[in-house]
Amino acid sequence: MSGSDESLKRILDNILKEHERDGTRLMDSSLNEEVRVLIKAKLTNVLLEKLKSKVLNNLEASREIEMEFETAVYRTWKKPLDLMALLLNICLEVASELDAGYGGKPLMKQSCVQAALASQQANACLVFNEILHLLKSGFPSGAHLHWKTLHETACVSYFISHHGEEIAKRFLDYEVVENYFQAEAIYEHQQKMDCTYLSEGDFKALRKKFASMKRKYGSDFVKKSNYPYGWIPRTVLKTRSLREIEKAVKLDILRPYYDLASSNSYGGSRGLIFKLGFMGNENKSMVFPVGPSNYGLADPGRSAAISLGQITARRLLSEPGVKISLIIEALRNLVEEICDAFCAIQEEFGKGSKT
Repeated sequence: MSGSDESLKRILDNILKEHERDGTRLMDSSLNEEVRVLIKAKLTNVLLEKLKSKVLNNLEASREIEMEFETAVYRTWKKPLDLMALLLNICLEVASELDAGYGGKPLMKQSCVQAALASQQANACLVFNEILHLLKSGFPSGAHLHWKTLHETACVSYFISHHGEEIAKRFLDYEVVENYFQAEAIYEHQQKMDCTYLSEGDFKALRKKFASMKRKYGSDFVKKSNYPYGWIPRTVLKTRSLREIEKAVKLDILRPYYDLASSNSYGGSRGLIFKLGFMGNENKSMVFPVGPSNYGLADPGRSAAISLGQITARRLLSEPGVKISLIIEALRNLVEEICDAFCAIQEEFGKGSKT
């Protein structure tokens, strides 16, 4: 048992001994069920209050330890983390310029392709920012899991960019279908959860919009079995899945890394044991990492940089011009620099483990 486990055990033992001094044992067969439930409720409240007192008194020290560790992570990975922050800043500035009417085209007059790619790139910047903060805090597996979203966004952005206005329009309209499916699930279960997130009136309004999409595009567009890729016509992609989109846009080369990131998102045996921040040990002992790590930031860091670069380049290419070409080339060079910086530091860890 760890020190915290022993502390918890002592607290439980003390509570039970104190209660037994009052003359009643919790498991006494002479107690009826109602009395036993009352005693358990009382002891549970006492336990919770003691644990709150113990933990709250140690929170300040825990925060200081976290800050010291984050400082150590930043010291180790400073160069690629700073370059990631630079990449994010440039991508946000590019988006701001385009939204303000880069090239003389007002935002309200954007094509469906431009609007779809703008929404994708905006979401990608948010996810990238989350990844950056996870890496700075020493959580590479969490960052890698977030990268899955960036990869999916990149695949969809490439697909929309390749197929043009009709597909982009369907993609934008599909938001109604997604909203309805989510609302339907909430509306079905909210009474069981004893809460009201969605009123009957709001749900009916969403259902009305959903029906209009069904009339506009047909039943195949709104089938639940086609979610979340029902916006893609079968004439364009027969098997509508991320794997097929990856193949169509030639990003399936990243599928092994996507599957690796997925191993941390479900309760399988590999997902429970394999973590990017865990270097392992020679004795092969069963160790389950439960906290941050200063190791393993390279894969999620460079993957995130590559994907954000791809997504931003797709958006920029919807506005052709010499300036756009220069920005895209600069982004490509910056992404390569980020990848090289991550790899160099990861290699240093490898050298250290061999000595």
